[in-house]
Amino acid sequence: MHIDHAELRQAALAFMKEGQDLADTVDHLLGKIDELGDIYGDDDPGREAKKAFTQAREEVVRYSGALCSAYGAVGDNLSLMNENVVVANWNIIASLPTVDVSTVPRFGP
Repeated sequence: MHIDHAELRQAALAFMKEGQDLADTVDHLLGKIDELGDIYGDDDPGREAKKAFTQAREEVVRYSGALCSAYGAVGDNLSLMNENVVVANWNIIASLPTVDVSTVPRFGP
């Protein structure tokens, strides 16, 4: 079996960069939204809108965090495979974080 170390190294770095770029983008966008402050008001519709928005924001953080972690884990394991194929954790490289799809709005109840 031939292992192209340069290709594995490049792929590992690409996964790590993509994960970091996604995290930076999400952080930037959430920061811009947070800078708007409390725009909902004190009436019932405003409180309901704020509650729904806060829940959606938490879900964006949670799901994007899982994606960023998965990208980083793939990058780390590709790098590990590049250095020493024998000690690579093949289960981690092939697994993604478990997500309860019933909590994802488009799949939920």
